[in-house]
Amino acid sequence: MGKLTGKVALVTGASRGIGRGIAIELAKEGASIAVNYTGRVDAAAETVVILRALGVQAEMYQANVGVPAEAAAMVDQVVQDFSKIDILVNNAGICPFADFFDIDEENWRRTIDVNLGGAFFCSQAAARHMRDAGKGAIVHIGTVTSYRAGATQVHYAASKGGINSLTTSMAYSLGKYGIRVNAILCGGVPTDINTPPGEPIRRKAPNKHLPMGRIGDPEDLGKAAVFLCTDDSEWITGTLFPVDGGYLAT
Repeated sequence: MGKLTGKVALVTGASRGIGRGIAIELAKEGASIAVNYTGRVDAAAETVVILRALGVQAEMYQANVGVPAEAAAMVDQVVQDFSKIDILVNNAGICPFADFFDIDEENWRRTIDVNLGGAFFCSQAAARHMRDAGKGAIVHIGTVTSYRAGATQVHYAASKGGINSLTTSMAYSLGKYGIRVNAILCGGVPTDINTPPGEPIRRKAPNKHLPMGRIGDPEDLGKAAVFLCTDDSEWITGTLFPVDGGYLAT
């Protein structure tokens, strides 16, 4: 029996990278997983195979979380298929690197819509069901970049700064319904989003500039998410929890 046995978790952007890592760690603790993806159906199917091999129920759901109607429909379908939703991890996000002067309106709006709007609208839909159940856990995946600037990430950093405020405001608004809301501020974790095409994705590679001596890995984020979704953190809400190898301390 894992700490999340009997729980149902929706993880957005779970077809690969950090989302897949989080889904795996939640599944190791017994949670059934709804895998959200946008375009990579092959990767989503691979994630489902991995999760089912861990002995949990897993299904996949295609939706662009940046479109409110798609986000709401996905959550309702998850509840119909699994009978409930206990956990929402808002991981889906984009980071289209661009020089400040090259960020056009379409790029700006898409980044805000997916990263910030997606987290809000998925949360709103999920919280309606959690409110009826009298409890729930929502975890946003933010970033240390919301505190430390990235030269080609102005639009991304702005969207993730919004996640910080969304987290604290949602925690205050939803606490009376037994719903806890926290954010993980992700440090440097190589994925296909931030790794140049053709280069291998490094896992836990040494980094002498970080106090912990290595870069991050999706499982590091997953283990933190497990804690924030279990009753071990039942009195924790509204936190911005850095998982960054000590980056913000330097």
